[in-house]
Amino acid sequence: MDPLIKIWMFENWMADLNETSELAKNHAYLVGSFTNPEAVKKILGEDGSSNKLSEEEFEASTKLILEDANKQASQSIKKKKRKLKK
Repeated sequence: MDPLIKIWMFENWMADLNETSELAKNHAYLVGSFTNPEAVKKILGEDGSSNKLSEEEFEASTKLILEDANKQASQSIKKKKRKLKK
């Protein structure tokens, strides 16, 4: 396959992925606005700009997300084990 075609295909693929992720982000804002509209407004900012975090805040939030993901993964493993014992 021609390298230029590969590059063109890759660029289109990346554009599709970016579009899909932007759609998912906007959908999350929409769903979240029903349960907590103030939080969505805070995230988007008054003028729709994104939220700015310091490096320490970013690291702290990343740590919390990873801890929660590990907790949920361990809970799903426990649930699977319980189902097998029955």
